[in-house]
Amino acid sequence: MDQSYKTMNKWVKKSINLASSYGYLDKLSRVYPINLEIDREISAEEQERIEKAFHKKDVKMLISVLLDLERFPIDDPYIGFFRKDRSALKKNPKTVDRIGQRLLSMGLKKLLAGANRPKSSSRQFGQTFSQWLPKLGYPILSPQKFLEHKGIAILKGKDVALKDFAHRELGYNGEKGLDLVLRINNKFIIGEAKFISRSGGTQDKSFRETINLIKHKDKKATRIAILDGVVWLASKKLPVEKKKKQSLYESVSHLNVNQLALSVLLLKDFVRASARTV
Repeated sequence: MDQSYKTMNKWVKKSINLASSYGYLDKLSRVYPINLEIDREISAEEQERIEKAFHKKDVKMLISVLLDLERFPIDDPYIGFFRKDRSALKKNPKTVDRIGQRLLSMGLKKLLAGANRPKSSSRQFGQTFSQWLPKLGYPILSPQKFLEHKGIAILKGKDVALKDFAHRELGYNGEKGLDLVLRINNKFIIGEAKFISRSGGTQDKSFRETINLIKHKDKKATRIAILDGVVWLASKKLPVEKKKKQSLYESVSHLNVNQLALSVLLLKDFVRASARTV
């Protein structure tokens, strides 16, 4: 056993053990259920416009029509720019042609299927945590009632509203929205919840931002990171010369005792333990 395991943050250790136990993902699916809806309907009018531009091989028109949809059929780093500035379609003919030719090469059937595809599961998880919170069994209160409450309660509101409350009442100095503001008698807990399905890319960035959250302090609140997924799995060890940065697992396993990170499945245990120490 790694020597660092013995001195590891206890909530991190519990989460690692939980993630390797029987039924971890089965239990987690109650918090983060997967939406099995495959298609996202586009209207007959939208489909007609797509087909017209496609058959004409008018790539500028085709891209413009597809930008009106909630989901672009392909992933391309330049699409976000075009969404914000449609005039860029006229100013960047080579990029428009590159994307357009890729769309035409898909064929109409695959292009329409791509336009209908749902959001990735990880992007749907933002709301599922807040929808699950009432199942903890604690009252979910408006700001005024929350401040007056003497026991355990959860603040009602979306991420920006929670952030604003934490700024105003708890001395929170971060700019990111929050997923949780919790009161345990006279103690306040603020945190973010993330399901990390893989390392790398936006998932890695999201994880690093959440870890950064708990490495800072506030005047009146304790910060926690509610993490699940691959972060609790030890990765294959690589030679030092091949490693570019700490793995997700290494990042959480090196947190100190005051940097709180835990699985959502341990949140109620954490609340109970915190209530006993208040």
